[in-house]
Amino acid sequence: MNLELKPSLTSMRINNLIRGKGLRQKEVALAIGMSQQLFSAKMNDKFVFTVKDLAALADFFHVSVDYLMGRSDSDGGSE
Repeated sequence: MNLELKPSLTSMRINNLIRGKGLRQKEVALAIGMSQQLFSAKMNDKFVFTVKDLAALADFFHVSVDYLMGRSDSDGGSE
């Protein structure tokens, strides 16, 4: 039986956005007002992103919260 946990869709999408912009987690964490340690824990699904977190991330990356949550495959960006 494989008990390996897979990252959440939200974490995967945020990670893809971070990589796509050539950023580091620490830079994103500071930009949205969160410590790097807490951001890392949330990215590793040890804690969940709050609505406030998701709104800040959506604003930072210019995508929709629905995209981050996996409710839409369209990022909602104008690019």
